[in-house]
Amino acid sequence: MQTSLVIAKRYDRFSRLLHWVVAAVIIYAMCMGYILHALEGTRWFTFFSVLNMSLGTIATPIMIVRFVWRFFRPSVPYPATVAGRKKQLVVFIHELFYLTIMVVLVSGFLMLQKDYNLFGLVPVSRPIAIAEVNAFFFQVHRYSCILLGVILLGHVAAVLKYTFSGQREILQRML
Repeated sequence: MQTSLVIAKRYDRFSRLLHWVVAAVIIYAMCMGYILHALEGTRWFTFFSVLNMSLGTIATPIMIVRFVWRFFRPSVPYPATVAGRKKQLVVFIHELFYLTIMVVLVSGFLMLQKDYNLFGLVPVSRPIAIAEVNAFFFQVHRYSCILLGVILLGHVAAVLKYTFSGQREILQRML
């Protein structure tokens, strides 16, 4: 009796959706987070600050769903060019990526110095009202954002390297 085993060449639609939603929010929030420093004192600062906090707030449960879903989704094997130690390194970096994203999101919430309205509509209270603790989490947020930026650039560079060297299957997994 012959069994037919279909091996997926790309992630399921839900995984791809979660990936690109989280990617878009992270890229936007990181860029805007740095731009906010230049906007301090302007009429735009509050609007973009609340938008950033709101996006971070909704990105947190989406990221948790993404993390949990990866244990239930169909497996997509790496191409033969990613094997052995290289595969172990890729898996480790992806784990570090997930962890860093969560640290950025949680520290962003814990550093809040005042309450805000989610997308200007729903009040959200800051969880900690101790200035020293907020300042600590601001530092954690700052450095984890830098680490996240470095990992993100490395991630994009690796995908581009594989794509331009004719190994498009890496990119195709998430398209």
